Amino acid sequence: MEPKENLKEKAYSIIKNKIIRCEYRPGQFLNEQELREAVGASRTPIREALNKLEQEGLLEILPKRGVLVRDITLQEVNAIFEIRCMVEPYVIETYGHLVSLADIQAMHQKIHASSFDTENLNEYDVDHDLHEMLIKACDNPYILEMMTKIFGQNHRLRILSGQRLEYRLRDTALEHEQILHLLASGKGKEAADAMREHLKHSREAAIAMMTDSKGWKQIV
Repeated sequence: MEPKENLKEKAYSIIKNKIIRCEYRPGQFLNEQELREAVGASRTPIREALNKLEQEGLLEILPKRGVLVRDITLQEVNAIFEIRCMVEPYVIETYGHLVSLADIQAMHQKIHASSFDTENLNEYDVDHDLHEMLIKACDNPYILEMMTKIFGQNHRLRILSGQRLEYRLRDTALEHEQILHLLASGKGKEAADAMREHLKHSREAAIAMMTDSKGWKQIV
């Protein structure tokens, strides 16, 4: 039998991954018995994992009703991008020189291998991996902790908006290529500016998707 702590972390990881990859959709109620069967854990580790995910803002535990996957509101989208626009360009300009050329080249190859299939969740992982790689160049544990939480919410948003706005996948790849090229050339300030512009476009696409009278309700 696995130790309780291992089961809790396993449950947390599995459920969180399904939320941020939108296998559990915003507004969906989760069945605790089904979660226990999916994870292979008893009630206690599942509930501890759910409590942790509620603290991260991904779930809402409603007494006598169940566990609800939280929607992403327009206010939250603005809050997410406000933080990202402040932090990510700063990290690139300050710590970008610590990203190895080997890592940059490997990320280039990931982007080139992308098929831009909006139904393939791996396409969104490439986007996530690039931003995570750049943030991890930073050695500030407080920034890393904050951005881990932000990226969890943003990954959901990325998938939902990408499924509705196919053009955004291709534009994102081009913008990522530009950021990596500038970073590899030692142009930290220009790379930071390119990141700022990229985030501006991503925010505009997310808001366009959410404010579309058809879009948001169709995909959730």
